[in-house]
Amino acid sequence: MAKIKLVILDVAGTTAHDGGLVVKAFQIAMKPTNPSGDELQEMTDYVLATMGQRKIDVFRHLCHGDSKAASTAHERFVTAYTDLVADGQLEEFDGVSDFFRELRSQGIGIGITTGFPREILDPIIFSLGWTSLIDVAVAASEVEQGRPAPDMIFRALNLYNKPRGLEIKVQEVAVAGDTQSDMSAGVTAGASIILGVTSGAHSAEELLVAGATEITSTVLSLLNLITRANY
Repeated sequence: MAKIKLVILDVAGTTAHDGGLVVKAFQIAMKPTNPSGDELQEMTDYVLATMGQRKIDVFRHLCHGDSKAASTAHERFVTAYTDLVADGQLEEFDGVSDFFRELRSQGIGIGITTGFPREILDPIIFSLGWTSLIDVAVAASEVEQGRPAPDMIFRALNLYNKPRGLEIKVQEVAVAGDTQSDMSAGVTAGASIILGVTSGAHSAEELLVAGATEITSTVLSLLNLITRANY
């Protein structure tokens, strides 16, 4: 296995404890469409099943391809989620900031990717105090395809390499996430370590089926995996 030089990590459910905020914001966003109780449950089930994927894509599906309705609902979602973040309802998992510092001390780069748009990602990074702790951050709104496509991984790698004059290859990247789409993106990209974290949306079984090379209850376990790979 190649030495790991860059880690690319998901946010909600992996490095930050979402606590159902995605579902809460989604339900706020869809309330003006007046869904029945059964319809809202079906929509919620779909949101849970597609955790990690680009949110505008999820809304397009729920709005049956109506781009205008999807865009309007997505705007309400962004407002609702950023309000929840501003209210302090999103917290990092214990030890994550120290985990970032340890990675940096070992010369390992840190990239953050998310199914959220930039309008949500920036407030998250600021509110959690990660601005000086991570190297690059990529929102799903900045790539052609969201997860399970690997576009965000490749963009994060390029954004890390280019200004530093580096040529880190994807085989020198570790990916960690809590959803099947995180795992699929890592597999398609060709990352060496694809860590499935059970602290979020999907079960160990679901993560393994999607291609996880390792399963853990906390992203902090990535340090041990990197130590094994690098030494």
